[in-house]
Amino acid sequence: MPTLNTTAQLLSHWCAQQLQTLFSTPCQIMPHPLRVEASHREFYRLEDAISGRSWVAMSSPPTLENNQQFVALAELFHGLGTPKLLAADQINGFFLMEDLGSDHLYDAYRRVSADQTALADVLNLALDALKPLQELADPQIPPYTEDRLNMEFDLCAEWFARSLMSIPLSANDQNTLAAARTTLVEAMLEQPQVCVHRDYHCRNLLLTGDPDNPRVGMVDFQDALIGPALYDAASLLQDCYAVHDDAVIATALHRFALRNEMLAGKAQEQITWWHDACAIQRRIKAVGIFARLHLRDGKSSHLHYIPSVLARTSALAAAHDATEMLSPLLGEWAERAATNSLLTGNDAS
Repeated sequence: MPTLNTTAQLLSHWCAQQLQTLFSTPCQIMPHPLRVEASHREFYRLEDAISGRSWVAMSSPPTLENNQQFVALAELFHGLGTPKLLAADQINGFFLMEDLGSDHLYDAYRRVSADQTALADVLNLALDALKPLQELADPQIPPYTEDRLNMEFDLCAEWFARSLMSIPLSANDQNTLAAARTTLVEAMLEQPQVCVHRDYHCRNLLLTGDPDNPRVGMVDFQDALIGPALYDAASLLQDCYAVHDDAVIATALHRFALRNEMLAGKAQEQITWWHDACAIQRRIKAVGIFARLHLRDGKSSHLHYIPSVLARTSALAAAHDATEMLSPLLGEWAERAATNSLLTGNDAS
């Protein structure tokens, strides 16, 4: 096992103390780093060599992450598929949680890749799990404001185009981006507003419980806001980390809308536009975040997703008159990204 850094060692020691207090029995825990996050947080699976039980530990720098909100939402979302918070040290940013396992939706997609019916079942299970989340209304959950949505959209031009790729933006490019941003944000704000997870995708969702009757577990929920009703559905169906056929997406989206009281009376064209607007804005934000992770935080783990995400977003923008003008610009960026060795993993150095 790789040598743990000082923070991880302190976290592991703190967790051992908490487990001793919680269960009144000795624990011999072995920490195993989990995948790199698109944030400052670090996660470890703690396995007890004595009992065979496991937990998840999180190190979340208190100066960089809103840990107070994480604790508040962990309590608020308890029973909705999120891991139970067992212990917290907000001063040091240490957290001990229930382990939901390691069977992510991404793994399930790979298992059923040749069976579209089975894939639809997985997607529908995840979409159905949104219902109790969307019914939450609590003053501890802040709104997804117009300013935040605009700022997120601008991350792509700032961090990907200018900073990472050194792509000059002409006056026409800037006008195109500004017009598209206005159109997308208007579509997002005119939707019914509900509690949204905001990172409801295959790397943050897990299948838990009985394999014959699984439930959906969700992690990375601490950035939840009150926002567009189709946002989480778009995060799932138009995932940055997984690609689904258009027919599969359309069928799942139609089913989701019919089963959602706030959306059931809307025309399918309206539902599709709202969903796609969320997907376009979210993917553009994601590309900016992936570039920022590399440039600012020294994490290159998400760079290789950029070419595909841009290409798919260009195609999605082209499908609507309201965003058609954005498609050529995103397509050009996608082509540049696809020939950049840093983003494709073909760097020979």
